[in-house]
Amino acid sequence: TSLVLIFPLNQITGEQLGGFGEGIGHCSQLTSLKLSFSHNRLTGEQLGGFGEGIGHCSQLTSLVLIFSNNQLTGEQLGGFGEGIGHCSQLTSLVLIFSNNQLTGEQLGGFGEGIGNCSQLTSLRLLSSSSQLTGEQLGGFGEGIGHCSQLTSLVLIFPLNQITGEQLGG
Repeated sequence: TSLVLIFPLNQITGEQLGGFGEGIGHCSQLTSLKLSFSHNRLTGEQLGGFGEGIGHCSQLTSLVLIFSNNQLTGEQLGGFGEGIGHCSQLTSLVLIFSNNQLTGEQLGGFGEGIGNCSQLTSLRLLSSSSQLTGEQLGGFGEGIGHCSQLTSLVLIFPLNQITGEQLGG
C-alpha cells in the first residue's frame, strides 16, 4: 500500500506533528510513504514524536520525507532518527531538510537511530542552507555505518558551516 501526502505552502506549525505521525503509524500495511511539508512553519518540537509514530509502520520499505523551507532546529532530530530506526523493513530512505535551522547537535543520535534500519540499501540526505556545524558528523557517520546492507549513500550538505577537521571526527 502506498500513501502520498503533500502539504506545501501552508501554515503548519508542527504542534500536531507527533499526533499526525502516530496516526500514520496505525497504517499497518503501508509499504511506501511520501510526505512533503515544505514551505511551512515547522519548528521541530514534535519531530521526535513524528518519527516515533512513523516507526510503527512495520511493513514500510520506502520512505520519502521533505521538510525543506521550515524552521526546524534539530532539537528532536535524535528522537526522529530513533523512531525511523524502528522501521525494520525499510530499504530506501530519502530525507530533505534544506533551508532550515539545523545545527547538528543531534546529528549523532539521528545517525545512530537510522543505523538501526538493518535492511536499508539506499539513503539520500539533503540539508543545504541550514546551519549544520558538523560537530556530530562523526557520530552520524558511525551510526549509519551500522547499515550493513547500504549500497547507495548520497549525502549533500552545501552552504552550511561544516569545517574540514569535523569530517574526520
